Amino acid sequence: MLLPATAGLQSAAEIVKVIERHRKADNGYGWLSRVDGHITPTFAAVACYRLLGMSVPDAEAVAEFARTHYPVPDGLSQQPLWRLDYEQAQVLLWLGHDMDTSKAAQWQKPLAYNTYFEQNGYPTLQHQAMAVRLRKISGEHGGSTTQEWESYFNERQRNNGTYNNAPAADGSDGHIVNTVWAIDALEDLGIRKHLSEAGISWIKDCQMPGGGFTWSPLAELGRQENMIYTWAAIKLLARAGSAPKNKAACIRWIEEQRDVQGGYRSNAASFANLTATYYALDALRILGASHRAAGNARSTVSRPSLPAAIKIFTAQIEAPGNGSPAEAVMLAEHLKIDLWTAKNSSPGWIQQAQTIADRRGSRIRFAQGNEEYGTYTSVAGFGMYSHLDDLVAPGDVDLGPYPPQKNVGMPWTLFRDTRIRKVLAERGRMIWQFNENEELTRILLDEAARTHSYAAVSSFHFGLDDFLEFEPFLMEWEGRLPMIGLQDAHGGESWWWAEQLAGFRTLYLAEDASWEGFLKALDNKWTLSVRHDRSRNGETQWSGALPEVRRFIEEREEQWAWWKNDKPSVPLAAVTKLEANAPFEAGAPEDGVSLRIRLRYDTGSSPNNQAFLEPQTALLSLEVDGREVRPEAVEAKADRYLICRRVSANARQATAVVRDMATGKVETIHVDLKPFALQGD
Repeated sequence: MLLPATAGLQSAAEIVKVIERHRKADNGYGWLSRVDGHITPTFAAVACYRLLGMSVPDAEAVAEFARTHYPVPDGLSQQPLWRLDYEQAQVLLWLGHDMDTSKAAQWQKPLAYNTYFEQNGYPTLQHQAMAVRLRKISGEHGGSTTQEWESYFNERQRNNGTYNNAPAADGSDGHIVNTVWAIDALEDLGIRKHLSEAGISWIKDCQMPGGGFTWSPLAELGRQENMIYTWAAIKLLARAGSAPKNKAACIRWIEEQRDVQGGYRSNAASFANLTATYYALDALRILGASHRAAGNARSTVSRPSLPAAIKIFTAQIEAPGNGSPAEAVMLAEHLKIDLWTAKNSSPGWIQQAQTIADRRGSRIRFAQGNEEYGTYTSVAGFGMYSHLDDLVAPGDVDLGPYPPQKNVGMPWTLFRDTRIRKVLAERGRMIWQFNENEELTRILLDEAARTHSYAAVSSFHFGLDDFLEFEPFLMEWEGRLPMIGLQDAHGGESWWWAEQLAGFRTLYLAEDASWEGFLKALDNKWTLSVRHDRSRNGETQWSGALPEVRRFIEEREEQWAWWKNDKPSVPLAAVTKLEANAPFEAGAPEDGVSLRIRLRYDTGSSPNNQAFLEPQTALLSLEVDGREVRPEAVEAKADRYLICRRVSANARQATAVVRDMATGKVETIHVDLKPFALQGD
C-alpha cells in the first residue's frame, strides 16, 4: 500500500503537517472550518498515514474517537448510510481494534429505499456496496443473501461492464465511481469481474484534456475533472492491466491540485481537503509516481473583495409562512431577523406580515421560501428524486403553481429549463436541500457551481439535522457554493417554531437589508450558517463561508450573536391584540377586539411531529387598563392559547406578567391596544 520509494521526505513532511492541521480537540480529524472531527476525514487521515508508511499519532485516541463518534443519530437518515459505517469500521481495524458488528443484521440484502425520496425505490448503490464490504471485513460469508446482492449489482451492469445507480434496463450510461463500488463489492462476494475492451475504452475516454477524469465520457451534466473520478479511473484501469491514455498528463493534473500548504484539492476550483488528499496519494501509488514537494500550485478562482460599507444581516430561510403574521413580526424583531422567507405561505400572508412590519417601522423583509412538494426530477442512470425543488423569491412576484403534475417525474434538464429559469427570471434562487446519493449530488452541484442552477446548499436543518454531517461529501463545495441554514418549517404557527428560529440562522454580508443585497451575498458566497442551541450544548458551530467572510463575521460576533450579553431572545409569551376578522389570526373576533396569549410549551423532540407535553411558562396576571381579566383556555390539535374576548374598544393598554417555570424569571409584556402596536419590556 506504500507510495513509491522515490516519494520525497520533504513532501511527506508537508502532507503530515496538512493532516495534523485537521486534528480536532475530540481527537478525530475534520474540516478546517468545522469545530468537531468526523468519521470521513478521519478515515482519509488514517489512510494517508498508511500510504506514507507512517504511524498515526496517538492512535488509541483516534480509535476511541472513531468508536464513539458515528455522525448520524438513529432515525435521522432516510436510509442506512453504510459508507459511514464502513469508514468507521475500517479505521478501527487499521488501528488494531475490533469493529462493531451490532448492525450486521442490516447487511443481509439490498435496501428498499423510501419512494417518497426516490420514486422507484432505488437504494443508493454506494451504500449497498459498502454493506457488502462490511460483511466481508466483519467475517460474514456466503449464505442465502449472496445471490440477492449479486442480482442487485448484475441488474445495474451496463453492456460495457460499467455500473450505475439505476438498473441498466433504462438504457443509461454507467458512472465511473459507481463502477468501482460495484466491482469491489462483487469481488468481496467472491465474484471477479473483468472489464471488456469496451469498458476499458469507456474509462480511458473519461480523461479530460487537462489530464484528470470526469464521471462519464458522455457526460452532459457535471462534466468536470475531479480527484475522486481520477482515482476511480486509475484504479479500474490498473485492475484491467491498463493505464490512462495520457499517463503523464494525468500525473501532472494530480500534482497541479496540490496547494501551497501541501494538501490536495478535488479540482482547481475547490479547497484542499483530506479526502482529496487520500485519493491523490492512492492514485499516485497505483500509477507508480512519487508525490513531489508543494511548488507553484495552481491558484483557485479569484474572488471579489468585501466592500468597505458591508454589514452583517440575518436571514431565516423557509421560516413559517402560516398562522399569525403579527407573531412572526414580533419573533423576527426579538430575534433580530432581517429577512424572513416564508415557507409555502397562504395567499396574502406575506403581504399581511410585511404590512404589519412596515407600520411598526421595522426593517424586516418578508419573502417567499418554498418547498414545492410533489416535484420529482430525474437524471438518467440515477433515479427519480424529490427534495430538489426549494426556492427563495421576492414576496411580490407570482411564480405560478408548480409542478405541472404532482408526483410525476420529469428530466432534471426540463426542470432546469422551466422552473429554475422562471425563478431566476423573477429574481429568485434555487436552494439545494437534500440528497443522499453522492454520485448524483456531485454532478448537479458541479453543474450549479458552473451555471448557478442552485444558488446555495443547506447545512443546518430543523431538529438535530446537519446535512454536512450526514452527507460529508457536501464539504467539497465549501467556498464554491454558499451554505445556508434551512428552517424547512412544518406546522401552522411560528410561535411553536420559535426554538428552531432561535437555534440556527444564516448570516449574510450586504450593504443593506434589501432583497438585492441578499441576492448579491448569495451570488458572491458572502454567507455563513451558524447554530447555537441545546443540540450543541451551548457550543457554536459554523458551516460554509469563504475564509475572509468568516473572519469578518467572527471579528464582529458581539454585533449579531443572539445568545450573548442578555440580547433579546424568544419572549416567555406572545400577547397579541386581535382586531375584527384579522386575517390568519386564530381567535380573531367577528367584531370588536380580543386579546390572545400564547405561552411556551415543551413541544417534543421533533418539530415535525409537534406535541404539547408540559407548559414551560405560566401566566401570573393579565390586566387591561389596570383591571385584572381572566382569559379562557383554547386547545386545538396543533395549538394552545388563552383568549380574552371582547376587550373594550376604549381600552388603552394590556399588561401580562409571565413566569419561566424552570428559572423563575418573570417577564412583563405591555401591549398598546392601538393597531399593530406590540412591545415588550
